[in-house]
Amino acid sequence: MGDCFIYTNSTNRLNYLVGDQTYTISHFDHPMYLLGYIQRDSRIYLCDKDVSVTSFSLSLSVVEYQTLVLRGDMESASELLPSIPAAESNKIARFLEGQGHKELALSVATDPEHKFDLALALNQLPTALRSEERRVGKE
Repeated sequence: MGDCFIYTNSTNRLNYLVGDQTYTISHFDHPMYLLGYIQRDSRIYLCDKDVSVTSFSLSLSVVEYQTLVLRGDMESASELLPSIPAAESNKIARFLEGQGHKELALSVATDPEHKFDLALALNQLPTALRSEERRVGKE
């Protein structure tokens, strides 16, 4: 799909490749075979040797965003960011951190522990303190 290559491998993993980065979607107990991706559903469909079909979610907007960031097109990526589901925010934050965009990752992250770690790495102590207070408040 687009600039993304979805595949299963010999270690029974479902992966996708964007640019030179590989991401694991799921691990399996037995070999699975890729049937395809349906964009309307944002789902990857697979089956096993008994033809039992299963599916996994893969948001096209997340893949498009990752592709734009890897290409260095941060302007287009920022325009696409609002269309990414909120449930994918932490995935995007971890991706951005891995690409060296820690400040942007901090602005996207919703997980208090991740925000805390990013804020410390960026020497933004007031932000780290607020993140830690939110995390402790939830416990």
